[in-house]
Amino acid sequence: MMSKKIMLSLLAGLAATLLTLQSGFAKELVVEKGVIDKDTTWSGDILVKGDVEVAKEATLIIMPGTTVRFAKIEAFGPDKRYTDKDNHFSRAEIFVLGKLYAQGTKEKKIVFTSAEEKPAPGDWGAINFNGSIDNLIEYCELMYAQTAVHCHSSQIVVVNNTFKHNGTAIGSKNLPDVPVRCSMPVLYNLVTENGGGIIVGGGTASPVAHNEISGNEFFGVYVKKGGRAAIRFNNINKNGKGVIFYATKEAMLQDNNIADNENYNISMLEGQADDIVARNNWWGTTDEKKIMEKVMDKGREETLGKVDLTDFYAAPVSGAGLH
Repeated sequence: MMSKKIMLSLLAGLAATLLTLQSGFAKELVVEKGVIDKDTTWSGDILVKGDVEVAKEATLIIMPGTTVRFAKIEAFGPDKRYTDKDNHFSRAEIFVLGKLYAQGTKEKKIVFTSAEEKPAPGDWGAINFNGSIDNLIEYCELMYAQTAVHCHSSQIVVVNNTFKHNGTAIGSKNLPDVPVRCSMPVLYNLVTENGGGIIVGGGTASPVAHNEISGNEFFGVYVKKGGRAAIRFNNINKNGKGVIFYATKEAMLQDNNIADNENYNISMLEGQADDIVARNNWWGTTDEKKIMEKVMDKGREETLGKVDLTDFYAAPVSGAGLH
């Protein structure tokens, strides 16, 4: 007869095996179109199948190691809560009126991505903040969105993330009827292989510092319509255009490495009549003529403002990028 000790050992082993199997086949939490109206925590695998609103009184906490996948819903179809095309995206979004804490770790990053078998940029809308304060997105990977993170008159810290394969990585603008002003430090992020990198627009104030911004199809950073950006200690390389300015007066561009962008390292668009100060940057060369060949300003088009590139550095800025 089997001894009691052996029997207990076998039962313990069986229980451990069952627990392992159970955890390996843990069910995905499916989140349909709706409202989160109380404090909620997401962990494990989440499938979002429509617009999800985080109400003003609620906080959504997303735990380290969580994967949030978005179904590619019909554009402005029945799974959308919102049809306002000025302030919303055509596909599924997390719309934050309350608070969002998505804080992963180096070892356990939070992933936001498409649920499609063959994902593509624009499969889902955005994490879209509106009049919200005290938000954090840290150690996350955000992929295949229309605009992965968008700030409408909100306060968010965006730090230590990877943005890849999105239509645009990060966007911002202020809304006239919302008292909160957009403040969004964008720090120590890898922004690569998106359509566009970082947009600072609509009167928002965003420090953009210590980011690696490279390989984006259209632009690295785009400051427009009164956006006030302090752009420092970034590597902005091999994008369609490096930094674009349109209809803005206040921008600091200093201590960056900006080089090898396909069209221009700095480009003013029609409507940028004010001058821009861009002193103390590294442009990939010390040859002033070659530096100016990569600049679109008054020197090429009389209606544009002038970019002040004086006091450019003779070597790359040490400590720029993800340092």
